[in-house]
Amino acid sequence: MARRRTQTCAGPAGVVPPDRRAGTLSAWEAFVGGDDEAAGAVVPRHILSSWRRCRDVYDLDPLRPLAPAASSPRSPRYRGLYAHLGAITSAVAREVGDCIATVSDGHGQVIAVWTDARLRREVDDSNLDPQFCWSEDVAGTNGTGMALLGRGVVAVRGPEHWRAEMHDWNCVGAALTDPVLGEPVASINISSRCEETVTALARRLGEELAEPRRHLARQAARDAAAVGRACARETLRGAGAVVGLDLAGGVLAGGNGRRRGPGTAPEPHPTLRAVARTGLAEVAANPEWRTTFAPGPPLAHADELFEMRLVEGPDGPAGWLLVETDHPGEPPAPGGRGRAADRTERVPAEGDRYVLLLEPHEIRFAEAQGHTVWLVTDRGRLRAMIRGIDNMERRLAEHGFLRVHRSFLVNPDRVQRIDQKGNGVIALSTDPARPEDIPVSRRSMQTVRQVLGL
Repeated sequence: MARRRTQTCAGPAGVVPPDRRAGTLSAWEAFVGGDDEAAGAVVPRHILSSWRRCRDVYDLDPLRPLAPAASSPRSPRYRGLYAHLGAITSAVAREVGDCIATVSDGHGQVIAVWTDARLRREVDDSNLDPQFCWSEDVAGTNGTGMALLGRGVVAVRGPEHWRAEMHDWNCVGAALTDPVLGEPVASINISSRCEETVTALARRLGEELAEPRRHLARQAARDAAAVGRACARETLRGAGAVVGLDLAGGVLAGGNGRRRGPGTAPEPHPTLRAVARTGLAEVAANPEWRTTFAPGPPLAHADELFEMRLVEGPDGPAGWLLVETDHPGEPPAPGGRGRAADRTERVPAEGDRYVLLLEPHEIRFAEAQGHTVWLVTDRGRLRAMIRGIDNMERRLAEHGFLRVHRSFLVNPDRVQRIDQKGNGVIALSTDPARPEDIPVSRRSMQTVRQVLGL
């Protein structure tokens, strides 16, 4: 088997010893040939464990080139996260140079790639563009795949890669885990022919992920608040027992189960966890999907039936509602509107010589001027045909709207900005670019802070 040359570079730590790389390559050749003992004396334990999985579990041929892979569906929950990681990764690629930087989803599928013009051909030759998947079970030992498995920062240098065509490269991968689902959702990877380039980046990448982790934590808090509001709306409709679950099946609100805060990730009840996981796969194909089942103790009596429904939050799927029911229900057909009883009650508003029927989610906030109620909506500022802010509150309360002031109702799902006014006073805005100064009364302050996760 021909030996491959891997570039080394001088730097603050000196030149990478060539004998160490040669020793790793010899260990790889011996391991591929069936000699585990020789590799165990040279290769780090986590690399050797990965090699064993590649050979004995995945049955990956280290000499076969990586083939393109079909991409998996991606949840809209992570669009903001991917954009955030893209900004970080592109900045690293520009500053460091002489590298190829990628962002991948939780399955290892490349989403985007950055490099300079000089290395653009290397992207194609190394299969680091978006048609390829770098999970360990597909691509063997590599930075992206091992980071997704270990859920941290992992460096893979030269011949430590399982696939021979990557022996000229060094890479460092860093992964992020969803705090609710406990699953990897994204990774960033820096690849370079210079080992010191990626070695020096290992600590930086760990630090760069701090803000994306906070992003996921804030998203979990917003999702939990959306589930809580959905529970409140269902209770106002006069439903029986109502329980709110996170996407992993953990109890967030209602019921007699143990309540918890978002992101703390205790072990959900096995039945709820199993149904929640099945539901996530189903709603990817049919957002109207529902199911009926008996969760049993400790959440309910053995014979109590609950209908399970998806709760949509500001970032996509947020959690589940369990609503007590007397009979098994049939899931609606894909693209259907659901049951007639669940159809949204629209709000009429007057324009110039016309009337618009608004879905509640189109309304950002309502402001009373005397008995006239003005609606700030996605279609502009319109005068409601319902007179009186109290009447409007009764109409919109079941859709989660909050009375934040004697003259204002606000849709908390649409709040984008919070301005501090001093002395503990805050004002809300549904436009992130400019203050709308929706006042929050002191009486409403605690409820608003709780709903918005402040």
